[in-house]
Amino acid sequence: MLMLLVSGSVVAEAPSWRVERGDVHILVPLKPGGAFTATTPSLSGTLTLEQAKPARLTGEISMDLATIDTGISLRNRHLREKYLEVAKGKGFDRAVLSEIHLNDADSEAFEGRTAFTGHLLLHGVKHPVEGTAEIRREGLGRRVRAEFTLVLTDFGITPPEYLGVGVASKLLVRAQFSAMPAPESGK
Repeated sequence: MLMLLVSGSVVAEAPSWRVERGDVHILVPLKPGGAFTATTPSLSGTLTLEQAKPARLTGEISMDLATIDTGISLRNRHLREKYLEVAKGKGFDRAVLSEIHLNDADSEAFEGRTAFTGHLLLHGVKHPVEGTAEIRREGLGRRVRAEFTLVLTDFGITPPEYLGVGVASKLLVRAQFSAMPAPESGK
């Protein structure tokens, strides 16, 4: 009887993954035409499988906005200082994706494509986003490729424009990263 009580009280710890080797490419359409890409390798975070069917992840993935590179130093400075307002600090210095749900995933062993939803904190505003993710095994971890659209005005960012030439409001975010098993707490 004592063994049953002890074994019943021990709960297996949910699997967690640490984000490593990330890469983000943001396609920024211009109007009336053209585009440029903003990039950063600065992704970090830890995700824990809270529920398996459909997969619900706790934790977060964050990107340091001060590291975004558009290929032109003046454009980088305007982006960081005037539009993202990175210097305002917490809530402005990082983009943070949390409350992630993988609609088609049914276990931690899932591989393939799935729609996902989550909440993105950007420019001090938390707003829902949705996109697609492809998850593949890679050694002990997973390789994740995800993409979603981001509407600047949803986050209180006015797209830059001068004399009818500027940035479109809808951007395409493509991210990829490795997710490696995180050490269990207490070990």
